[in-house]
Formats: sequence, structure tokens, C-alpha cells
Amino acid sequence: MVLSLRAEGLTFAYPGGPLLLCDVGLMLEPGQTLCLLGPNGTGKTTLLRCLLGLERIARGTIEVCGHDLAGLSTAEKAHFMAYVPQDTAAVFPFLVFDVVMMGRTPHLRFMTAPTAGDRHIARQAMARTGIAHLAERRFHELSGGERQLVLIARALAQGSTFLVMDEPLCGLDLGNQVRVIALVRALARAGYSILLTTHLPDHAFAVGGMAALLKDGRLRGPGQPKELLSAAELGALYGTEVDVMQVGSGRATGRFICVPIMRDVD
Repeated sequence: MVLSLRAEGLTFAYPGGPLLLCDVGLMLEPGQTLCLLGPNGTGKTTLLRCLLGLERIARGTIEVCGHDLAGLSTAEKAHFMAYVPQDTAAVFPFLVFDVVMMGRTPHLRFMTAPTAGDRHIARQAMARTGIAHLAERRFHELSGGERQLVLIARALAQGSTFLVMDEPLCGLDLGNQVRVIALVRALARAGYSILLTTHLPDHAFAVGGMAALLKDGRLRGPGQPKELLSAAELGALYGTEVDVMQVGSGRATGRFICVPIMRDVD
């Protein structure tokens, strides 16, 4: 089986700076989801940038869909993996359909227009993410949750089966968090491999798949969320006391949740 991602001994530092990532290793199989958790400034986004080939690693190897990342051109990388940022500033008043169509750019030759086939793929991606009704809306006028779904649709239109998502649930209300989590789960069932970062352990429990913890540039895991995300591990990761419990009633029976222990400050 060809893995979607294999990283071994990944080490990174900016010139003259301290190590930001140290001997990181992880694997991602087709149809698997991996949630990467960690506090602010711990290196999550830096790790994603290295895996996307946007930063040059000091040591280690990265393989994407069986290919050495270092030997791939920008266009080849775009064929194998797609990136979903937290959000993107709308400098121009693009229509939603135009933003999704941007995902087809790696497949177009220089100075050529999208084909009817490209437009069909974009419409399919919008239907899959439930945003077909937004096609003629201006991207910058959408809510945060709607914009996130547009960015996921753009990644799907790119045609890659390996998705890298940087904090896709950040800043979303509860309803939109549920919609994005449900979409991630559905995409994994359809065979997509998904690496996403999050601050909240509850997201990892809800998404399913695997989880990993990143702190001070070192990785713990990957492993099953219910085994890796213990109260002790999460407390050490975030520097605060937490409790991890299993929900015992209602339709959420069997789900795990993370509850911070709140203490009054004098």
C-alpha cells in the first residue's frame, strides 16, 4: 500500500535560530484522518509548511503518495495534496464559484481558460460541501463557516486525495464546527487522507481517526484518541488541569470529551 504521507526524522530550524521541529515522524494511510493538537506557538503550522514543501527541512525525509517531496515540482505537489488554510483574506470581490474554480489552476496550461470539464468538477465539489447555493455570492460577504466550506470545496476541486487543513474549525460557531467535522468524516470514508490541526481535544474525539500531540517541536503519537488523549497527557500539553470523561447518556453515549478544571483566582 502506498502511504499518503510518510515523514521520518523531520528536523527544522530557521537560519541561526533554535530547533522548531525535532525528529518528527508520522504516517498517514489512504482514508485515514490525523488530528494534530498542540498549544499556540508549538510548531503545528511550521510542520504543515514543511510537509507542503514550503519550508526546507534541515534533516529527514518526506514522502507524499510514494514520491520524495524534495523531487516534486510545485505543480506535481498540487496534484498529490491540497491545502486548506484557516481563512483567506478576500482582496478582490470574487464570486464563490470563481474561488472554487481556483482549485483547477494546477491542471491548466499557461494562458488557457478552464474547460467545461473543469467547471463541472468545481460544481461537484460545491455540491459535496453543501455550498452550491452560494455560487453567485461574493466570497468576502460570507460567514466564517461558509468561507471555510468554500476553501474545502476549492481543495476538492483540485483533485488531490490528500488534504492538509490548518485549524479548519478555528473561529466557527458550534453548528459550523459540526458541519465541517461531519464533512471531514465523510471525506475520510470516501478515501481521502486528511491531516488537520486543532487546539481542542474534543475535535479529535469527534473526528475519529488518529491523533498526535506536538509540543516544543516534539511529537507524541500518532495513536488512537481514546488511548493517547488522557487527562495526564493533555494536562501536560496545555499546562492546565483537565479531565477526560466518557459521555454516558443520550445519543452521544460512548463519546469522550475533555473538560478543563476551573479554579477561581484570588
